[in-house]
Order: sequence, then C-alpha cells, then structure tokens
Amino acid sequence: MPPRNSRAWRRYGQLGSDVSADHDPERGDLARNVPGASASARARALRREHPLLTGGAAMLGIRTPAQQFAAGARGERTVGRQLSRWAARDGWHVLHAVPVGRRGADIDHVVIGPFGVVTVNTKTTGTAVWVGEYGLTIGGKPVDYLRKSRYEASRAARLLHRATGLEVPVRSAIVFVGARKVTIRGGGPADVAVLPTSRALRHWLHKQPPALPPDQVEAIYQAARQPTSWQSPGSL
Repeated sequence: MPPRNSRAWRRYGQLGSDVSADHDPERGDLARNVPGASASARARALRREHPLLTGGAAMLGIRTPAQQFAAGARGERTVGRQLSRWAARDGWHVLHAVPVGRRGADIDHVVIGPFGVVTVNTKTTGTAVWVGEYGLTIGGKPVDYLRKSRYEASRAARLLHRATGLEVPVRSAIVFVGARKVTIRGGGPADVAVLPTSRALRHWLHKQPPALPPDQVEAIYQAARQPTSWQSPGSL
C-alpha cells in the first residue's frame, strides 16, 4: 500500500474521476438523475480498480478515496432528497449530479426558481468547520471550496446563457452534512452562501428575492435538464 501522501496514493484518489454518473452525458434527461450518482459511480470504480488496496486500507482504519466518495454520495443523497421534496412543495425545480464538461466534473445540485439558479455543493465531514469572509477551513486545514464554488456558479451562468440566450442569475452555496460545528465569522463570504445544514439551505433559499419571471424559470429549467446544455468546447 503506498504512503498516504505519495504520488501513488494521490493517483489512486484521482482514479475514477473521469467516471460519469449513471447516465450518458450525451443523451437522456438530467431530471432523472438521482442525488449522489456521480460520487457513487466514482466510489465503485475505485473499489473495482484497486480491491486489495481498498480492502487493506479499510482493515488498517485508513480512510481511502473510495470511502470519501461513498461518504460524499451519502451526503448528497441526504441533501438531494430534501431539496426534491422542497422543490415539489415550493414550486422550484432541482437537478442532481449534473455532468459539466467532458472531464468528469459534476454539480451536486442545481436549484432553479424565482430567485434564479443556485449551484449547491454538498460537503460531508465529521469535524469542525470555520468560515470567514475570505477563507474556509475543515478541521483547521484550509480548503479551496470557495474558489471552486465561485467557478462552478460562473461556469453554470455562461453555459445556461449559451443554452437559453437569457441572462441567468446564478449563485453558489455550500452546505455541510454531519459537521461537528460550523463557525461563521463576519457573515461569511459575500458571494458564496456557506450553510451549516440542509435546513439552513432551505431557509436561505426562501429569503432570496425574486429575480426571474415564471416563463424564464421554466425556460431555464427545460434547457438545464438537457445534457448538451452543460457541454461546451474550450475552457468552459
């Protein structure tokens, strides 16, 4: 078994990153995607690719990338199922495990409603989270979740504009599942909503002011559920 910080271990963690969710990104209706589909597929791919490494790490109590993807999938299912219930109740639309580009990237959840579009990144952790205006740490270690969430939102805005011809307002949100404690200082980042629980996410969504008329909400949803809307050449 390679050391956890070795090149081999990092490569092991990257395996499966090109495995898409349980759908063909060139076909189908993304409204059929289930929460956590992409993370689950990556966990399965890692287990198949390295069964001995995965099993040995489990016996030694080492958390493997396969386990991390599996835990992430469970968190996505928790948040995704709640979002689906709320969307049905509140008249929103929600998509899960949305594949973006051609390199295996995906957006955990996309919520579409009168408030515009919100890209939701679900993070599962059992440790403490600290959030400031310009940074975020997990268990005291800095992570780049804010940068990635900003990029995710700006990318979604460009792609949906290309697909619809509309100026689509997109915001990003990070929601934690299982965090021991979430401390937010100074109100957190101005442009990314960092939320301690899925319940807080629903409360935040309800507080967002209207930004789109009903016909545009529907037009954006119809475009967003098409896989081709999220595929674009170049740097997008």
